[in-house]
Amino acid sequence: MTLMLDDLRLGETFSCGSFTLSPADIIDFATRYDPQPWHLSDELARETYFESLSASGVHTQAMAISLVVRALADLDVVAGGALNEARFYIPVRPDQPYAVSARWIALRPSASNPSRGVAVVEIDVHDAAGSRVMRSGITYIVRRRVAE
Repeated sequence: MTLMLDDLRLGETFSCGSFTLSPADIIDFATRYDPQPWHLSDELARETYFESLSASGVHTQAMAISLVVRALADLDVVAGGALNEARFYIPVRPDQPYAVSARWIALRPSASNPSRGVAVVEIDVHDAAGSRVMRSGITYIVRRRVAE
């Protein structure tokens, strides 16, 4: 069943699955996209605020977004409108599981096109102890059911 803006419920929360990054995953991503010392090796990280290897925030956000997109595979998305501010609370470490959940925080019809609307999803990533690791969001342009 294809979901549209009219099928979504404000405040509805849904699980999107989880991810675990190996040290090699973290280092490979960092080497290519975010070559900070704390992402490149445990040894280099020891001399930084992070004290040990940690994943890039961009990597963490990409992993979370990937799981959200898969969880919303039935949603009739026209386009992504924005990546909303990301906040990083604690480092993502190798070989640890991280759970991703999402919640609809804004749903509204388009002012200019009745066949579309705006849906804003807030994304949370938590570690196994339940501590929030990251919060971010996506603003989607979504199709609406239009009366004929």
